[in-house]
Amino acid sequence: MSEELFAEPTTCWTPASLDGDIACGRAYVSEVGRGLDGRGGLNYAIYHDRYRRTGDGWKFAERVYEVRYEDASPLADSPPRPAEGS
Repeated sequence: MSEELFAEPTTCWTPASLDGDIACGRAYVSEVGRGLDGRGGLNYAIYHDRYRRTGDGWKFAERVYEVRYEDASPLADSPPRPAEGS
């Protein structure tokens, strides 16, 4: 599905642990998307992150995406259309 509308607001980021140059955290997200064909969906997920401290600061060492809820029901209304002349 080619996305026309996609929103991923992070609702909460939680640092979970710190051990020297390694840290772990979680980001809880909700996502809404609608394709050009009208199909849409909603899901809630968690990013499980591991960070490593480097000379340039903290960097992602690993990111795991865990979907906790997914709903592929059609979204209400219809996708916005481009303005005339655009």
